[in-house]
Formats: sequence, C-alpha cells, structure tokens
Amino acid sequence: MEALSHTHRTLAGGRVRIDTERRRMWLGSQRLHHGLTGALLAAFGLVLMAHDWRDRSVWFARGPQE
Repeated sequence: MEALSHTHRTLAGGRVRIDTERRRMWLGSQRLHHGLTGALLAAFGLVLMAHDWRDRSVWFARGPQE
C-alpha cells in the first residue's frame, strides 16, 4: 500500500480514503468509479437534507439562521 501524502484524506476510521489531487476515492480497499462516487456523495447529501427537513423554511433565508 502506498504511503499517504498530504493529498490523501481518511474518513470513517480509515475505511474511506480520498485523494484530492487525483480525484480518487476508495471504500475499504476498493477504488470507486467517479460515477459511483458522485452517487454516494449525492446520497449523503440527501441523508443530510432529510435530517434537517424541519429547518427547510430557513434553508434559503437571508441573514443569520438560528
């Protein structure tokens, strides 16, 4: 396995690795295709949106949101 450089980020206890320079993502030891990576990130965004659904009235409101 290659040494991690400053362009690599690890998430989820090292199970997810992201190479920001080469725009690559690994889940475990499997490198993900860019389409699958996009789908996973979109799904994550949907999960976050569902989590904050009660606050949807202020998503696009101007000013501080409290």
